[in-house]
Amino acid sequence: MKTTQKWVSYSATILGVFAATLIFGAVIMLLIGANPLQAYGAMFRYALGDANAIVNILNRSMGLILSGLCVAIAFNAGIFNLGGEGQIFLGAMAAAVVGYQVTGLPAMVHIPLCLLSGVAAGMLGAAIPGWLRVRWRVDEVISTIMLNTIFFLFTSYLATYPFRDPERWSGTTPPIAESAKLPYLVQSIDLRAGILISVVVAVVLYLVMHYTNIGYRWKMIGLNDRFARYGGLKVQTDQISAMLLSGALSGLAGAVMVGGSNFRYWESIARFVGWDGVLIALLAKNNPLGVIVSSLIFAIFKNGALGMETVSKVPSDLTAVLLAMLILFVTGREFISLIFRKRKDMMHVGEE
Repeated sequence: MKTTQKWVSYSATILGVFAATLIFGAVIMLLIGANPLQAYGAMFRYALGDANAIVNILNRSMGLILSGLCVAIAFNAGIFNLGGEGQIFLGAMAAAVVGYQVTGLPAMVHIPLCLLSGVAAGMLGAAIPGWLRVRWRVDEVISTIMLNTIFFLFTSYLATYPFRDPERWSGTTPPIAESAKLPYLVQSIDLRAGILISVVVAVVLYLVMHYTNIGYRWKMIGLNDRFARYGGLKVQTDQISAMLLSGALSGLAGAVMVGGSNFRYWESIARFVGWDGVLIALLAKNNPLGVIVSSLIFAIFKNGALGMETVSKVPSDLTAVLLAMLILFVTGREFISLIFRKRKDMMHVGEE
């Protein structure tokens, strides 16, 4: 019963802030002389108007889901991995190189090899700030943000020099082999299995976080690491495990984007995906199933932005404002709820 009420409350929150965001956007459009109904109509038609548009939404969502899960797992354990973008670049590069340089393998071997390469690269990218925190207590927020630029420049160098596609511009690897591409879910509309992988991973992580010992330990550490330490938990060890899993998810995101939609590494493959993952995790309250819904919302806004700009002359940058407001409404609601809870507790104390 409590679980049902929790999900009803959570769904109502998402729908409420979504409606508030649309209303806020409509006010801005009216102020600049645009028609909100025309703009939103164009946005949703462009994003969801036909099968190809929906496939584009799903292809964009698969990377967003894994990026959001990367942040959610780390945040839930009280460690802040803001290096998802750089780790996605590493995973994408590893998968692309294995995808085009390793030849002669059947798909059932080549595809897992590419995915595991991406996972390993992402874990390595997360292990560095994790080790720095444990060894020298370097703040992982600072180290992961700084490593984003390092990993981007490193993979850009690889794509521009040793692994560059000689038939294309710099910053792009050759296309991966057919045996490295993810299998089709629906071949007629070119929908591949990347979205299925992302959803399955989200469901598995939901079960891990809510029904396993390690998930309980992560949650306890995230709520109060000092209490968890007094309770006998190895806080650093559990946080490092969460950090490594977080990096693995980012690397998998890069590999899935290469094998499921882009079919090569290129310099802009993960631009803003890592940072979108932070916002998605916040909107989903670090709930893996909520990450799926939040990612779809982000994909609809981002894919529909071009249609909105083309038809109604509303700048596509407005969608970034709307997504920021979406997060602000969620965090604002939590802040107000916290104030009311504290006020209620103080009233009870006064009555006693």
